[in-house]
Amino acid sequence: MIASAVFCATVVAVSGRAEVPMTPSGLGTQVELSPVPPSGKVQYDISGGTRAGTNLFHSFGVFDVPINNVANFLNDSGLATSNILGRVTGGNPSSIFGTIQTTGFGNANLFLMNPSGIVFGPNASLNVAGSVTFTTANYLRFSEIHGKAGVFHANPTSASLLSSAPIAAFGFLDNTPSAIAVHGSSLTTEPGQSISLIGGDITLDTGSLATNLTTPTQSNAAAGQINLASVASPGEILALTLASAPNMNGQSSGALGTIKVVNRSVIDASGNGGGTVLIRGGKFLLDDSKVLANVTNPGSVTQGVESVGGGIDIAVRQDATIQNGALIGINVADGTTPGTTYGGVKLTGDRIIFLGIPGSALNFNDLRFTKINTNTVGGGHAGNVTLQATNNIELMNVVELSSSSGQNTAGIGPSATLAEGNAGNVGLTSLHGDILIRNGGRATEAASQLWNSTGNTGKVTASAPEGDIVLDGASLVTGSFEGQGQVGPVEVTAKNLVMKAGLIGNENLGPLKPGGITITLSDALTMEADFTVPAPIPSQSFIVTSAFHPTSTAPAGDITITANNISATQGSLISSETFSSGPGGQLQILTDTLQLTGGSQIKSGSTFAAPHLIAPRGNIPTGAGGDIQVRASGPTGSLSIDGKGSGFFSNTQGTGTGGSINLSARTLAIQNGGTLSAATSGTASSAAGGSIIVNVTDQVRLTNSASITANSTGSTAGNAGNISLDAGQQLDVTNSSSITTSTESPQANGGNIAIRAIDRIQVVDSTVSTSVLGAEGSGGNIFIDPNVVVLQGSNVTAKAVGGAGGNVTFITPLFLADPASLVSASSERGPSGTVTIQSPTSNLSGAVGQLTAKTSPPQVLLQNRCVAKTSSEQSSFILAGRDALPADPGGWLSSPVATEHWTGEDVEEHASGLMVRRIKPNQSPALFASKSEGEILSLRGLTPPGFLVHMFTTVPTGCPS
Repeated sequence: MIASAVFCATVVAVSGRAEVPMTPSGLGTQVELSPVPPSGKVQYDISGGTRAGTNLFHSFGVFDVPINNVANFLNDSGLATSNILGRVTGGNPSSIFGTIQTTGFGNANLFLMNPSGIVFGPNASLNVAGSVTFTTANYLRFSEIHGKAGVFHANPTSASLLSSAPIAAFGFLDNTPSAIAVHGSSLTTEPGQSISLIGGDITLDTGSLATNLTTPTQSNAAAGQINLASVASPGEILALTLASAPNMNGQSSGALGTIKVVNRSVIDASGNGGGTVLIRGGKFLLDDSKVLANVTNPGSVTQGVESVGGGIDIAVRQDATIQNGALIGINVADGTTPGTTYGGVKLTGDRIIFLGIPGSALNFNDLRFTKINTNTVGGGHAGNVTLQATNNIELMNVVELSSSSGQNTAGIGPSATLAEGNAGNVGLTSLHGDILIRNGGRATEAASQLWNSTGNTGKVTASAPEGDIVLDGASLVTGSFEGQGQVGPVEVTAKNLVMKAGLIGNENLGPLKPGGITITLSDALTMEADFTVPAPIPSQSFIVTSAFHPTSTAPAGDITITANNISATQGSLISSETFSSGPGGQLQILTDTLQLTGGSQIKSGSTFAAPHLIAPRGNIPTGAGGDIQVRASGPTGSLSIDGKGSGFFSNTQGTGTGGSINLSARTLAIQNGGTLSAATSGTASSAAGGSIIVNVTDQVRLTNSASITANSTGSTAGNAGNISLDAGQQLDVTNSSSITTSTESPQANGGNIAIRAIDRIQVVDSTVSTSVLGAEGSGGNIFIDPNVVVLQGSNVTAKAVGGAGGNVTFITPLFLADPASLVSASSERGPSGTVTIQSPTSNLSGAVGQLTAKTSPPQVLLQNRCVAKTSSEQSSFILAGRDALPADPGGWLSSPVATEHWTGEDVEEHASGLMVRRIKPNQSPALFASKSEGEILSLRGLTPPGFLVHMFTTVPTGCPS
């Protein structure tokens, strides 16, 4: 609004000063009508002035250039001139609607200073051989000569010290410096020169600034530089860097102004060697416009130079907003110098905002991205893309931040020739805030990628160490698609990472190992789906590396995740798989708690490509699966897998071996169809199942169809894998759960299962099996070692069909199995294995001798009053009816009536009641019960009739037993 108001005001001013648009005001300046003007135009020749060495000074009371007028700075002396410096003293803004040109000055630079403001209209143009600078500063300060710095004041009442030195700074004395506006005009210079606008608020509206007079992309033109600096307080702007400094009164630029580039405006410093764009202000808005610094040819560089070209550097103190299809880009053309890194794009501010146009990957080819891109299609390397904010970085809707090799600037596909240069790094850093990427529609990305290229990618980083990172329909990706170079890493650092239909990818179709993914969080990782994403676009969240190359043995990248809490829901996936001949990657997770629910998975196998990945679908994967290592070492130390399809998988489907799963925690809970799987459904005997190793210090619980499996299910697959389970204090396997290593292939062998626990292993209505269904394979071995083994309606088998049965070994002080349980190592046609139960109390009737005390009458044992008289926590016997006959004479009995742990409190109520365990239909009665104040064995269910004849109390009670 401010720029528009200035524009309108200056139009009125021009119409009121039509007779004399340019007037001199001292310093020997002369303004005369040209006797030979260009056809159809009015030309004013400006001559005279005051010289200081090669600097020529002019002074104007009014300086306007109406439509079809030419302001011609004429070198009437013929003297060599470096800089032409003009000031406007009358107090009115300068309105430029015609042409400003220089004649006879060679490549002299032009400076025009008007503290009251400068406006360029729709037909304004430049015809200057050197660089041009327009400023609303109050003075120009020169570099020092012999310890003294000259100064050129716009106010003629202030004493100027004219100098032959170059300009060092632009000085502002007012609290509100005047604006500079470019409306609909195209201001261009000769190749290799610069354009600078330095003043208050700066607006470029439907206009252009370019450093190439012929065309902005002329292939043989030298690159130039475009400078925009906006101030909103007293101070100085340094000429070379546009940095702020104190003015001659000691005042520093405490506030900077606003720069707006809107309505399809263009800032273009493209040319040989790459141009430079420097923008400095308080706020920056780029709306439906472009900022470019393309490298059209190598320029004057030497092969092997580390970096050339200034690139694009935008730095603001407040907000930088890029929106509505705007583009900031640098394209490195074919033929550029190999090994040379050209300039990149750097955007810094307190807050960085990208507002894209809504859309989704469903109509990807029709999307108009709001983006920053550096790209090479030649031998030179693309520059980096760097965003750094003091507080938030916010991306909304469809946005692209990318660096690529082998892709053209439009981002529409591979280049015609094979690119040799590397893609650059892409980095997002929030020093004290969040990185929020929302509503991306699975199209928004920060990426470094290879297309038709032999170069390497850069790395992609997102860092918010004091805040959160949100990926909502957005991706952080490095990848090689038809490229031959190496894929760089993806690195994420934050307090929390929240992914909603988000992707962190390290996808490799190339022949070299990619850099992998590293995620370091001080708090939580949350992964969930967005079911509003239109099909067939995947709605889940993914953290994936992969190996795709059909002939190379390059592995998938490694994944390392560190977080206090990890929650993956709604089909989320963490994967370091191989889909080709290279092995899967190493997947390491360090956390306190990890939860997988709703079909979410952690995978590191050797499998066919999933639908969400770009991969050759027909290739049979031959690489080995990778390894999964998870350590829950915090104070909670819990791993939880809940729901069908949820779990850890290191499976193999081709000819490679399955990977391994290694988990350590305090507790592990698998339920409702969750699984640990290192299975194989491979197509060759080399496709053996992987191994599963679990080390838990407290408890492992499998319930409701939970499973741990290293099965071999393919008809030609290899041996099943092995399972080692250290359950800490206890293991509970209940409600149709299983721990298995079975095989189906004719010659495959079952894997081994080793289970250890300090206190108890309880298997209820479930299975532990190393059985083999093939004609020749042998069953694996089973080893179980706790203090107590309880089997209820369960099978522990190491069976075989044609081969030998495996061995089953129990080492336990107490082995308890009900009649519905089966322990077997048989083989249908081959030799059976052995079942060994090293348990001194596995048969209590044979292990306990007859007591010498006289057997008490049965009615004595049934008196509830005796229970009430026992003190403290002494044993007591409860009336229990028999619900089944023993399996054999002297065998154990099962009863629905259980014991209660009595502490002596509420004596009457305790003595008068019985605890009855209700047993559901088709459910095995519990042989072993856990109570909140201790674990109590029901001796009534463990001993044969006639054994309970001894008094166990330590004080007289009047009860014989």
